[in-house]
Amino acid sequence: MDIKEKEAKLRIIRQDGGKQENILETLIDLQFASKEGYIEEETAALVADELHMTETRVYEIVSFYAMLKEKPQAKFVLKVCNSSPCHFSRSEEVSSSLEKKLGVPMGKTTDDGLFAYHYIPCAGACDVGPVIKIKDTVFGHLDDEKISSLIDDLRSGKVLV
Repeated sequence: MDIKEKEAKLRIIRQDGGKQENILETLIDLQFASKEGYIEEETAALVADELHMTETRVYEIVSFYAMLKEKPQAKFVLKVCNSSPCHFSRSEEVSSSLEKKLGVPMGKTTDDGLFAYHYIPCAGACDVGPVIKIKDTVFGHLDDEKISSLIDDLRSGKVLV
């Protein structure tokens, strides 16, 4: 990890006072800032050192919470809400559309490493279902055309998340 990258990570770790009780939020912020979308060994060691914890304890936390990842992820992880309201507003059609557009089944990453998608239990956006959530951004009222446009825009960099 270079000096600038380390400084950026230290800012994230210290932003809430560098307290152990904020570790989950800190790890999520570090993961969002990571180009590969996961907590790698160097980052875990930095967190452990800064928060006066063992690396083992940091990895226990990373492995316990489903939203934290220990391995590289696709650049864009599309989370398809399949709660009851979204299910009834066609979340299965969203998954089918993504499979056709991306050429991979749910849970797999595209060959270019850009996309993966999976179900989540609730995105908290029932009023605009069906939805896809990418990081903290929710895209709603989806149909084939909007999904295709979203994928194209993410690929070209027109949409930033």
